Amino acid sequence: MPKDTSIDENANKVDIVDKVITRITALIFTTLVIVFAFREIYSPDIGFHLRAGEWIIQNLKVPAQDTFTYTSSAHDYVDMHWLYQVVIAAINKISGDFGLVASHAFLLVLSFFILYLRSDRKQKINKASNWHFIFFLAITSASVLFEPRPHILSWLIFTLMLLILEEYDRGRGKFLFLLPLLMLIWTNTHTLFILGWIVLGCYLVGIAFRDRKIWTPLTKYAILSIIVSFLNPYFSKGVALPFVQFQLLQPHNVFKDAIAELTSPINLDSYFFNSRFVFLQPLMWFHAFLILSVISFIRRLKQIQLHDFLIYGLFLYLAVSSVRNIGFFVLAVLPATIEGLQPKLIASEDETNKKRGIRRILHLMGERRGQSILDITTIGVTLVLILAIVTDVYYINYRSHDRFGYRFNEHVLPVRAAKFLTDNNLDGKVLNHFNFGGYLIYALPQKIFIDGRTEVMGEEFFYKYSILWNQVDKSPILQKYDPDIIIFPHQNDFLWIHYLRKDSLWRLVYVDELAVVYLKTGYADDIPHFNSSKSLAGYGEIDDAQTDEILKKDYPSGLPLVSFTKQYFPLTELGLSTFYYYNDQFDEAIHVGINGLLRTTVACPEMYYNLGHYFFEKRDFERSIYCYERFLKTNNDELARHRSKMIRSGRIQVWEDK
Repeated sequence: MPKDTSIDENANKVDIVDKVITRITALIFTTLVIVFAFREIYSPDIGFHLRAGEWIIQNLKVPAQDTFTYTSSAHDYVDMHWLYQVVIAAINKISGDFGLVASHAFLLVLSFFILYLRSDRKQKINKASNWHFIFFLAITSASVLFEPRPHILSWLIFTLMLLILEEYDRGRGKFLFLLPLLMLIWTNTHTLFILGWIVLGCYLVGIAFRDRKIWTPLTKYAILSIIVSFLNPYFSKGVALPFVQFQLLQPHNVFKDAIAELTSPINLDSYFFNSRFVFLQPLMWFHAFLILSVISFIRRLKQIQLHDFLIYGLFLYLAVSSVRNIGFFVLAVLPATIEGLQPKLIASEDETNKKRGIRRILHLMGERRGQSILDITTIGVTLVLILAIVTDVYYINYRSHDRFGYRFNEHVLPVRAAKFLTDNNLDGKVLNHFNFGGYLIYALPQKIFIDGRTEVMGEEFFYKYSILWNQVDKSPILQKYDPDIIIFPHQNDFLWIHYLRKDSLWRLVYVDELAVVYLKTGYADDIPHFNSSKSLAGYGEIDDAQTDEILKKDYPSGLPLVSFTKQYFPLTELGLSTFYYYNDQFDEAIHVGINGLLRTTVACPEMYYNLGHYFFEKRDFERSIYCYERFLKTNNDELARHRSKMIRSGRIQVWEDK
């Protein structure tokens, strides 16, 4: 009886459709990685990495002690990022900000491409169910850490090592010789090279347990990989550094609460802003991925190998301990997660091939119909997300200061304040906030006070800094360090503004929406006091009638899901008006705030909240209560609610008289 070729042709058509969807998805996911990577540079750490790279190139040696601060110059500086720093300093010299962001975007694309290859070898990707959705969650989970910093190179080396080890586990060990080379590069670019030791250890233990022998082809390369880690400029001191930094993950560590990426991602705080629930925000993706990975792990328990079990457990611990480890967890467990979430975990291809005739076609079509809907939905959501990132809707939604682009982010880093200092040749002794230190190392010629290199600053110095900086009386820290210049983010340090306003030894010379600069009397006296008229020059005059019209203007209750134009949220006006409020310049605060409402393209209840305070201080209670109540429609705040009740009840005049 002749064979019915139409059956195989129809089956082939199903496979072709799967391959087409897979290729389209891969292209769209690559685009998603790139647009996530093209985020304005927001981490101050890139500053000290760039300066260190420049210093190494100029001096042809690595630093032994801190060369960038005057407070920690006697501290050892074990710079295990030196090779990474030299490379990015050269890239920055050649292509500037764009080159920094583009080069790290390229590394990210490579990392996720290798992750795709690993997943494909684990479970033939175009035949796998749910992989589009799971891979989407993997990208979005790690995206919170897409930035120009050495961990991006670590991700690439990490996933390459896992690819080599997974291939060896399948009987293809011809690339094991690359492991020591990868470890050599990793050791001299990032302190988290210790994770390579962990992965090698997991495979050594797992394979030894499975094969009942200790010495395997992997053993000698693993030992060699550990030995080459000592080939760094600091020898054993460099190898010991990751063990010292492990203390950063401990709950008692003084840096734990000061550095956001060291906090645990297992909390619900990120879902609430001003008591308003915000679902679409970075940790939501990770929480979804984490749940799926746990389900997958449970489904695979009966057949999981020991090394897979160890890797999952160890990297799960690291991920739930600190936000900065999320990327390593995603890279470590994604292929196994996809495998574990297949509808028939143990089903073989032979079982599928046993289905004959029309039953086989109906089986394939029925199985794929629901999957195709999920795949197409994932592609659609990804396209919407790409658009939301490019137009900044995604970032504005959860009130992030991040923005699409490649410049240094002026809402987060003191870019313009540093330029003011250099333009005016202000190279005196600087007292700076911790969060500004990394960028100021790069932007200023002089040594600074403190920065985010935890291993250099040390817990003892940081603890003393925290006490001195945050206390109400600023005279102890000013007397101890005797600075000529003070620079800090004013929105978080209003106590400094209040103190310096009353101290005649200091004068305000610069303000923007993020930073303020004060100079000591007797230092650079030719630099004039800050003139608020300059910062207000870009804002039009608004009379009382226009003020009421702007205040009562209808704004959308939420952000548009799809927008083809760049959206504007008034971060600049929020920051600048806040400074004027702290500095008791209430008319200026109101003027900037109203202009912010005029310029915004999205709803901004935060500005109404601030304006409620500004009008309250001006005793304009009618406008104050309007602003508070407008804010309280979508948010909650005890002070706004309390003041509204006081005004409504008429008790406000009695309270003022007291």
